[in-house]
Amino acid sequence: MSLLAMLAACASTPSPQATDALQQVRDEYAASRFGDVVRTVATSDALSSAPRPMRVEALKLQAFSYCVTGYRQLCEDSFTQILALQPSFQLAPNESGHPQWGPAFESAKAAQTR
Repeated sequence: MSLLAMLAACASTPSPQATDALQQVRDEYAASRFGDVVRTVATSDALSSAPRPMRVEALKLQAFSYCVTGYRQLCEDSFTQILALQPSFQLAPNESGHPQWGPAFESAKAAQTR
């Protein structure tokens, strides 16, 4: 196996710590512990170095948490981070119509194209 192939395999395989951290974020979100979601995503080294799909999911839950706690600009900033990682990112149809994070996402998306 080439060095490039080995590095690609490492980059796409999440560490157990990243998997655990993402599950913690999911559990915190499901329990409506939105402040904990924000803190976990912001401070987890395992998540910040996780494969892109895991980082995107964690940032999305962080964005939703900011939105539901009234931090619209921070919500939009989280979506901006997602779009920097994955420019083609879209909210699911059942998410895009949400009155808080739908407009925040659209604003971040519009800023991306400026």
